[in-house]
Amino acid sequence: MLYVILILGFSFSCKKEKKRQNPGIKITFEKINYYKYPVAPNDLPFQYRLTYYFDNGMPHRWMELDSIGRVMTDYIYKYDSNSIQTGARYREDSAIDFSIEKVRFQNDSTMITEWVDSLGQVYYTMIDNLNKDKKTYRAEFIGDRTHGYDSTFYTKEGFVERVFFTNTKGKVFNDRTFNYDSINDNSDWIVRKKIMQDSIREVHMREVYYDKHYTSQDGKFYDGIISTGELSENVINFSADESIAFLTRTSSWTEQSAFIAHSKNGIFTETIPIEELDRIYNGAISPNADKIIYSIRENEHENIWLIRRENGKWANKTNLTRASGIEGGYFYWLNDQEIYFYQSDNKGDIRLMELSEGKLSIKDSLISLNTPNGTEFSPYVEKKKQFMIFTRYEEGNALNQGFFVSYNLGDFDNPQWSKPEKLAMLPYGWSAYILNDGNQFIYTDGEDIRSMPLEHLKLDIKK
Repeated sequence: MLYVILILGFSFSCKKEKKRQNPGIKITFEKINYYKYPVAPNDLPFQYRLTYYFDNGMPHRWMELDSIGRVMTDYIYKYDSNSIQTGARYREDSAIDFSIEKVRFQNDSTMITEWVDSLGQVYYTMIDNLNKDKKTYRAEFIGDRTHGYDSTFYTKEGFVERVFFTNTKGKVFNDRTFNYDSINDNSDWIVRKKIMQDSIREVHMREVYYDKHYTSQDGKFYDGIISTGELSENVINFSADESIAFLTRTSSWTEQSAFIAHSKNGIFTETIPIEELDRIYNGAISPNADKIIYSIRENEHENIWLIRRENGKWANKTNLTRASGIEGGYFYWLNDQEIYFYQSDNKGDIRLMELSEGKLSIKDSLISLNTPNGTEFSPYVEKKKQFMIFTRYEEGNALNQGFFVSYNLGDFDNPQWSKPEKLAMLPYGWSAYILNDGNQFIYTDGEDIRSMPLEHLKLDIKK
């Protein structure tokens, strides 16, 4: 553990590095890709670091991940009501449980970080000496005694220029210098080189975002938080106000685990497992987030269940299939009564059902959408019923594989769905959803949740 703390000293001691050069434009999300030098055109990063920020510009969480997306270090900040850091939760090396860190300020230029054990006892301390910009220029590491110091120097722009560790005998370790090759219009660095012993060792390429899409250049939505490297994300949907997300993850197609995420200060901070919904097939959360409808697959049957949130807990499961005889899955909950979903009949069709007094009934068979040879499933319906996006798969027919859109030629109460058109610009996937005032399209490719601007779909819709 001590070795890990010393190696990560630079990461922890630079927690105050995020002051904006242009305070009017705040970073919402950044991703630093680490490459071994020299970098060839097709090289992939050997590691990357993600940082998410709250609306006020304060960092919420940073993660370092290996090349396939497995978490190496996960650090979640804790603040008081005045947005002053008071501690953090962190975990390393794929540990399941988080450890605790406490932070306090001795004065305006001294920050003290304490690592505590399961009994709340301090076993390691770091003392950061801060410069006038509240950035660490010297950090002392103390266990049973002082083990050494990190020294940090900055460029005139405020970027880290040099960092090295000195032990109590004066021997220098891990001395590295950073040269910055590219800075964007917002005074944020984009490309830098890491130099050790007069040789370039790494190239760091930084993606910086100022929007609310939380999507990295490779298209992953909430990389490391919602889209993870450990499991595959299979479905995702949201409450009507988009403050709560429901998703499933799996390493087995028919047995998935359900998760929920709550938006805080403008971002989804963590995904929390719903222990009551383990080993389900798929599901969806209700518009007001007080119910979840889900499917359990057993012996080719897809039984539909409902669970309610009561007194802050998920409870009171109901087998809706037993009462109605209706099976299915891949739900889209348009309003409290109307639920679009998939049924396995006819190789797989989309239907509209109504939930009333704990019972299901078919309201519309949506004949114009479904085909005799293809499987139609995973519908998304625009809140005014202007259009529907769904997935179709027909074995051996590439033209009938992918996302399709159907427009409502009628009105909300009496929809008339047009012949579906393929959205050829999209890869194969499912679980379509539109967020952020109709500006962001998301879906799953079976591995991660993906995102792109809605305008890329070129839909024929009225704003």
